[in-house]
Amino acid sequence: MAPKPPPPSALSPFIFEPISATTKAHFDGIPWTRHYTSDPTLQPYTTAARIPKVDSTADTFCAITLNSKDTVTVWQSWWKPAPASTPSSSDDKEVEKKFGESIALLSFSSGLNGHPDTIHGGFLGVILDELIGNAAEYERPHDKSTMTAYLKVDYKRPVATPGTLAVKTWVEKVQGRKIWGRGEVFDKEGKVCATGEALFIVVERVKGAGDGSKL
Repeated sequence: MAPKPPPPSALSPFIFEPISATTKAHFDGIPWTRHYTSDPTLQPYTTAARIPKVDSTADTFCAITLNSKDTVTVWQSWWKPAPASTPSSSDDKEVEKKFGESIALLSFSSGLNGHPDTIHGGFLGVILDELIGNAAEYERPHDKSTMTAYLKVDYKRPVATPGTLAVKTWVEKVQGRKIWGRGEVFDKEGKVCATGEALFIVVERVKGAGDGSKL
């Protein structure tokens, strides 16, 4: 049985909730993505950045600009909890912390093109920043925020539009206020289209970040 997600919080970076019927039908209709919707080890969530804010201008890029029939048409995220931590060696009582993974599926249209019928590389950078950031946000105190200090993206192959991508991101290390993470973007054939590595800094709660409430 999969671990239960943490209780909801106004300051939580995630809103754990069932996949909508429309979103499930969409990804069930794509042969290579349908297994995600039925995997009992994955906990579906909506990142706060995808929710328009009532009292703030925060997150308009992901919640509004990248949420249309011409850009990202469907976006679903899941959290895969970390396995139980174990001592790093038989003689070492120190427990090595393990981290969970954020997994997302995104379907998109041609409004994200750079070259003809090809997704703009900057969009892949945005997605890696956002989703590595999700993994980092999970590790921060709930009364804090994180900000990107560094992001490096390596492009492996072009991505045709329209289409669907899978993104897997995770945290590699936490040290004080610093959180290091990585991510990979996959196409329908399971080929890696781009990879990213990032450093996030834990900061005081950003004023006006909003609480995830909907319009």
